Amino acid sequence: MKKNILLIFVLTLILNSCGVPQKDFDKIQSELKETKNKLAKCSSELLDIKNTPEQRIIRAKKFFANNKLLKAKNEYQGIINNYKGIDEVNIAQKEIVKINQIIKKKQIAEERKKALGFKILKPTSNVKLKNISLRIEKIWFGKNWIFNAYDDEYRYSSAERGSKYVLARISISSKINNPSLPPILVYQLINGKLHLLGTLQYRFRRWENYGSYLGNYTDYGNSFAHSKTIPFNLGLELSNKHLKNKVIFIVLKKTNCFIRHYEEFHTPQIKYIKKGCKPKKILKVKDFDKNYVLLKIFNKSKI
Repeated sequence: MKKNILLIFVLTLILNSCGVPQKDFDKIQSELKETKNKLAKCSSELLDIKNTPEQRIIRAKKFFANNKLLKAKNEYQGIINNYKGIDEVNIAQKEIVKINQIIKKKQIAEERKKALGFKILKPTSNVKLKNISLRIEKIWFGKNWIFNAYDDEYRYSSAERGSKYVLARISISSKINNPSLPPILVYQLINGKLHLLGTLQYRFRRWENYGSYLGNYTDYGNSFAHSKTIPFNLGLELSNKHLKNKVIFIVLKKTNCFIRHYEEFHTPQIKYIKKGCKPKKILKVKDFDKNYVLLKIFNKSKI
């Protein structure tokens, strides 16, 4: 509409400057005014079309599907306020009752979260993500991290004095041949918030034999291109001052950021390395609604 007014103003200047007779000028102005009125009427009619009960219901359903409950409720309320005695009013009234019930349940859940805090969270041992699923077999503290076993031998790393490993034994199944893997994180509860201590590193649990461990040939048991499920042993060394008698949360972030990496002169040649995980340094309870999953709590009684 502003463009139309500007157009009239510009045409008026042009016509005046060109010496157009007043009679013709008045006729053009009248036609422009009539066009302006028609455009205003069309805009009003288009707005009415957009706000028919049918269109409002379509928009409300889209808002509801996207969890935009208040916007959906406003659309239904618009039908009730502007129309009487039609079927769509009854539909709108029923949908508003349903939306109000959902909103009330969410409010109660939020109040419960605030009251209980991290106590409300329940650990899980099975996690499904896009293309992969994880089964958590065991999570514990230990002095030695054992991995890369073959035949009757294995490799291990011992924690330094005053430290322990946070250890995890998990199995990962994949629908695709070369998935990235999610980070397993360690947080400490401090003043009602979880503070990040570190990220566990992935190691293969075992190899078929010494030759496959050296990389002389492919171990199909450690390749998702050939095996649906691969077992891993994970570990992270931390100081006892962060672990002993502290409330520790083991958490998974729902992002696949450990990638399969090849190093020719490394034994073994294949491993998974961290790339762009970017976990939050501080977590709140609401972070577990979408992006984070609780796997285990140590010293839960101290919460």
